[in-house]
Amino acid sequence: MSSSSQLSLPPATPFPVKVVKLQAKTANSVQRGAPLLTYSFTSQPAEPGGQPQLLYGTWDSPVEGTIERWCIKERETITSDDKVVLQITEPCKHGIQMGGLCALCGKDMTQSDYTGFSNEARASIQMTHSANGPKVSLEEAQRIERETADHLLSTRRLSLIVDLDQTIVHATVDPTVGDWIAEGEAWEARRTSKRELSKEPEDPKEEAGDSNGTERDAEDEVNPNWDALKDVKKFRLGPESFGAPAEQGARRTKGKEKALETQGCLYYVKPRPGWQDFLSSVATMYEMHVYTMGTRAYAEEVCKAIDPEGKFFGGRILSRDESGSLTQKSLQRLFPVDTSMVVIIDDRADVWEWSPNLIKVIPYDFFVGIGDINSAFLPKLDASASAIPSMAPPSPSRPQTESESAETPVATTSAPTSTQSTTSSTPSDEALAEEIQNDMLTRNSLALEAQVEERPLAKLQEELQEAADGQSATEESTSESASLPQGSESSQKPRETIGEKHHRKALLRNDDTELERVKRLLDAVHRRFFEAYDSRPPEKGKKPKALNKARPSPHVLYDARIIIPGLRLQTFDGVHILFSSVIPLDTKPKTTDVWNLAEAFGATCHTELSSEITHLVAAKRGTVKIDQARKRGTIKIVWLAWFTDSIARWERQDETPYLMDEPRAAAASAPDTASSPAPPDAQQISSDPEPDADDWDVDPGSRKGGAGAAAQTVASGEGGGAAEEELDDLKRIEEESRNLELSLSWDDVDEELREFLASGDEMTTKMSGTAARMRALRMRAASLGERARTNRAWQTRQAALAARIRRLGRSVNDCVV
Repeated sequence: MSSSSQLSLPPATPFPVKVVKLQAKTANSVQRGAPLLTYSFTSQPAEPGGQPQLLYGTWDSPVEGTIERWCIKERETITSDDKVVLQITEPCKHGIQMGGLCALCGKDMTQSDYTGFSNEARASIQMTHSANGPKVSLEEAQRIERETADHLLSTRRLSLIVDLDQTIVHATVDPTVGDWIAEGEAWEARRTSKRELSKEPEDPKEEAGDSNGTERDAEDEVNPNWDALKDVKKFRLGPESFGAPAEQGARRTKGKEKALETQGCLYYVKPRPGWQDFLSSVATMYEMHVYTMGTRAYAEEVCKAIDPEGKFFGGRILSRDESGSLTQKSLQRLFPVDTSMVVIIDDRADVWEWSPNLIKVIPYDFFVGIGDINSAFLPKLDASASAIPSMAPPSPSRPQTESESAETPVATTSAPTSTQSTTSSTPSDEALAEEIQNDMLTRNSLALEAQVEERPLAKLQEELQEAADGQSATEESTSESASLPQGSESSQKPRETIGEKHHRKALLRNDDTELERVKRLLDAVHRRFFEAYDSRPPEKGKKPKALNKARPSPHVLYDARIIIPGLRLQTFDGVHILFSSVIPLDTKPKTTDVWNLAEAFGATCHTELSSEITHLVAAKRGTVKIDQARKRGTIKIVWLAWFTDSIARWERQDETPYLMDEPRAAAASAPDTASSPAPPDAQQISSDPEPDADDWDVDPGSRKGGAGAAAQTVASGEGGGAAEEELDDLKRIEEESRNLELSLSWDDVDEELREFLASGDEMTTKMSGTAARMRALRMRAASLGERARTNRAWQTRQAALAARIRRLGRSVNDCVV
């Protein structure tokens, strides 16, 4: 167990110091606390005018062992703690510790003395899946990861971190699911009983209900959601799954809440379609680890349901109980030294800080509207917003590599050498952190209770059925009216549909195919990694190293942190994008998320229309950019949904379903809402409430004019009578704008706002925001007036702005009153 360590002077030493005498000789054995050397230093006076003093100090050994050699000489000056002073052979470096004891020699690691050196800090890296597992030193962590990497390479596998909720499974605690399952099981039992009594073979047509039109009893109609619920797993967890029990006990006292407090909660878990084939196939290429925001008990039950034999995950489960965070996940928790052979699949990228190892999964939302039941305290993500990968290196503070650790002296202070960030915390900080954590758990608990009490799935099912019944009744009435002869009355023909029972509609759908896409990406990563690994240049006289440095090297291609971003860049390779009505007016385009997101997926973004543009991505119709792009005829004008769907799937989507209709075609199909694949408002991902125009969305030829430009058009004879009519409309709009300017006293409004701000009125925030929006709208209305042309689209937009300004003006007046 003996090994060599390098020692340096502690940081608290009053540098620079001059070595006076080496008090221990080479090959001597020293105990902890034994004097090693004497040094001198100059003490500066505390008061002005004082004389510097020459003082002496000693450095005592922080460890026990045998001195191998001195790296300094007497009368040498040492200027910092970076200088290696002594090399010593320790009987044990205490690289593996557990429960305050060294797992190698059994010595107590919690003892401390005047030297300030902590043996316990020498092994501070937690890299097991257990919260109470052993901790290791950096050197030991490097050894373990090197052995793990060698084993994986020998079996041609990589490491895969798998999230559970909304990635592989979707869970809920809504009792409605249990009722539907019970209803479906009862229906199956009745069908089996009838078949046994009749001795008839099973008729596959009867499984779908009244497909042949034969009248059946209501009890024989199967629940429409039953087919999708057949593989749902269920288990019960105790009340501890709700979070802080003390707070809950004070909150829940009777009824169903009392049952939750005493009996716990029943969970329903739906595995994602294709999960069995996915796990079986991926297990041949990856060693899988579970990393979830759920509790340990929850994670174990879910893994028991989807991996009952433990052949996929093998007990490699890390939950929030062991990770130490409720809001973030860290690769260094399991792989503290090297992450070049690690791949992540997760539906959330923000918790990973957009790691380059991540393949983002489209969230699985089988139980409609439920979301992630274990992360209710995390911010909700826009469905159209994808992860924005970090283009910077994975971590600015990387752990040491094996070669570096051999040259790094052992610190003689109590500072830990963990790869995870550690900060000194006061009792008040710890209390605040615990309070925040309890608050998060309480919020998650309340979300679970709300599901149990409110039964959101039952409400959604009822709303769906009401809508379906209403649509069916309308269609039947329309069909009956069309079939009657002209002039006849509908009462002359008996209505067979009266009293007829409509079939129930299914709320839950079992058509998700996301795991197929994820598997293709994992196949590509695995194939590229080992193709690069097999083609690496051999090292002379050495076995090729399995581990790379913490930062990816451009010369080492067998690195997941290079391969995954490379796959992502292929999505929009060769695509040149111009955005319209996507980026807010007062924002620099190159600083926005959507711009960076496009570039991270391989696109080249532009602010002006040019011959390079291949796609114009728009959130609404009728902008100058769209009109100019149509005139070119070579640019594909698509809805924003094309952009977001391509990013979500890491694959460029066919533009045909996303193409924006021509203006005339769009007007003709306006009543048909299904004709547009993506309503612009639904696909808006800008942070601005209504980005009507970009700050670079102005037609250079229309910056001047307003009504004058329209007059010029009339004078030139373009447009004829229609142009004159449009000129009159534009003048009327501008007159309304001037009247609006005169009717509002902005000084009075500002004065009222200042009074409210001083008084702390609860309406202050609302009024401040309203006034700011009014000012912005005034500027935008004026801008539209300046660049308005004979195009009615511009006039309509300015009229809409004028109406909004009037409504906001009334809102401010109401607040002031």
